[in-house]
Amino acid sequence: MLRPPATETQAANPIVIIADKIERKPHLAAFLQTLRQENLTLSGDEAIKYAVCKNSPEIALALRKYRYSVKLIMIGPGLQGNAWTLARMLCKRVRVLLVLEPAALANPLYAKIRNSLEALGIITAMSQNATEAFFKPLIREHVLSGLSADNDLVGMTPEERAETIEKRLEAVNKFPSLPETQQRVAALDDMDNPKKWEEAINPDVLTRTVILRILNSAYYGFKSRITTIDKAVQLASARTVREIVLACQIRQLFEKTDEKSIDAFWRHSLAVGFFAKLFTLPADPAQQSTPQRVEFNRYRFDEEQTKLLQEARLWEKLALEPKEDPFTCGMLHDIGIITMILCLEESMQLIVALIAAEVKEAQDESKLWAHALPDLEHMLMGDIDHQLIGYRLAKKWEMDDKTCQVIGGHHSVQARDPNLSKAVALADLAAYSLFPYPATDTQDPLCRIFARVAEIAKKKPGKTQQDSVRNAFYSMEVFAELGDVLKRLEAPTWLGEIIDFKDFFFLCYMVAPKMRATTVGFLQQTAVG
Repeated sequence: MLRPPATETQAANPIVIIADKIERKPHLAAFLQTLRQENLTLSGDEAIKYAVCKNSPEIALALRKYRYSVKLIMIGPGLQGNAWTLARMLCKRVRVLLVLEPAALANPLYAKIRNSLEALGIITAMSQNATEAFFKPLIREHVLSGLSADNDLVGMTPEERAETIEKRLEAVNKFPSLPETQQRVAALDDMDNPKKWEEAINPDVLTRTVILRILNSAYYGFKSRITTIDKAVQLASARTVREIVLACQIRQLFEKTDEKSIDAFWRHSLAVGFFAKLFTLPADPAQQSTPQRVEFNRYRFDEEQTKLLQEARLWEKLALEPKEDPFTCGMLHDIGIITMILCLEESMQLIVALIAAEVKEAQDESKLWAHALPDLEHMLMGDIDHQLIGYRLAKKWEMDDKTCQVIGGHHSVQARDPNLSKAVALADLAAYSLFPYPATDTQDPLCRIFARVAEIAKKKPGKTQQDSVRNAFYSMEVFAELGDVLKRLEAPTWLGEIIDFKDFFFLCYMVAPKMRATTVGFLQQTAVG
């Protein structure tokens, strides 16, 4: 018997994962006996081996360990975790057999769920029917013949691809619907009469309360108290109200998830929104419109921070169209993650387990861990990742094409892509250095590098704090480490055409205190509890 080890190996033998509690159960005895009988006719290099996993994270580690040598996963009733969800998650990565106890028949949705799982190619069987006669042809077809799960979406039409994704996600839970208040606000134009905005928002007492709470906070600093939505639109701008509504509505929509790190998700998402807005705002007063000046001043940057932003001139290199909204796109860029958590409830547990294993291996080699999230998701799910899930949700919500593009491809932005996509991609990199997700700040490589810069700057102070930090960023130790991390994360090659990567992260480090305060303050103000 094989146990899922910590390091990756490409085994020659076909491997079966038994995701079940090993005990005296007829279906387990029949399965193991069938393996033994088949192995009698096979040579040592061809013999079927198996790994036993008692819970979902162990399965993730076994898949990583043995990669494409895994031919079949048998999920039994003794597995610790949600067997239905796990089957949907893995079914396009490897052939899945789901063995159910008779008690499953008591679930009123049993027939519907079973039909939807079988439509995805998942093999289901009641435990009393899981005999040697049942297992023998199954093992020969899916383990010995090398017939793999159908995970190729490349040749599908967009419609077929969308239908396949939705089948995976909706086997138990439906895609969430866009809240009514957000639908009403999305239909408004920024130039519409403020009374129209009031009519759209007032029926939603909770959202209305949050808007007024935020606009009356010290961050906005209005001299008189705002008590009505129409006044809020007049003083703060329709776009500002739109941003608050969206943040509040999306948070409310996904508050029902049981994900323990949900606040970390929102901190990262909001930080990306605020960084994307910052990178596209003119920092030069001579080029600022009145609304832009108000927005920029709300960050409360000091003279040195402002000067660095002016020198970078990112707003010129990332010039946007008037109606493009970097904050909204930034905040929604990872909406696929929270949708995945909602529809595939234990998915993040598996991702976190993979990250922890890889971080440990990197530490043993005295290296920083660095692995793009979509790659980890593909390791488990084969054909989909949070970008594809988010894109599908954005399409269902009838969002504009550029927003959908940002959500669906923020990890693979190309030089030819719109500036809006580039702004969010850069903001995503910047936000990882402050609020990473799903990795923690002790795991994420950019967080670790920023912490090291702080140590070096403290040990080798310059004339000013800025000099100390700059010297640390340009030291060979940090330079080499940052370059290696960006290479392994497959950071966009066009970054160097916009700004030198050392200058970019130096800038992010210097404005980090203000960005942290802005993000945390906004998160607290939009709390719905």
